[in-house]
Amino acid sequence: MSKRVCSQPGCAVLIDTSGYCPTHARERDKARGSKQQRGYGKAHDQERKRWARIIARVPVLCSRCHLPITADMDWHLDHTPDRRGYLGPSHATCNLSAAGKAAHR
Repeated sequence: MSKRVCSQPGCAVLIDTSGYCPTHARERDKARGSKQQRGYGKAHDQERKRWARIIARVPVLCSRCHLPITADMDWHLDHTPDRRGYLGPSHATCNLSAAGKAAHR
């Protein structure tokens, strides 16, 4: 596998994947703020746990693609576009794709 240069302008560190070197990845993550600062507090944790118990028993449909989510899959608790409520569980890839598309509108 070929090495790539860190995506941070001016950084010449070579890495195995695309993105940022460990130093710049930590800086970017820290700049995002804590999960509480981003709006994922106690209520979010409780709702996610509630859905996790359901998904552990029975597959549920992704709120984005409407395909099943099973206990062995990565999933996110997806929220409404205004971030005031929840759509329900979504595949991690579906949720991240929707966020990326929204960021580029």
